[in-house]
Amino acid sequence: MRRISTPLEVMLSATLLVLGLYMLYEGSSTKSASEAAMLIGGAVTFTVSVMTLFSAVRSIVWHRRMVRDSVSGLNRAASGPNGD
Repeated sequence: MRRISTPLEVMLSATLLVLGLYMLYEGSSTKSASEAAMLIGGAVTFTVSVMTLFSAVRSIVWHRRMVRDSVSGLNRAASGPNGD
């Protein structure tokens, strides 16, 4: 059984996505000693957030499909064996 994604997980991954993009922007625009660290941190944060967001959306879509299939199965069972 797959886990159900929460809106909190989606909001957290979207926030990390923005943070990762910001870190990439700041790392590429400054000429300081921490430029490489900002670029690496931004790339890691961005990658993790995209993977988490993709997983969360897939989980939500899967859960909606399972609920729809179970409701249609219940409707078929309630209508009787001949579909009446």
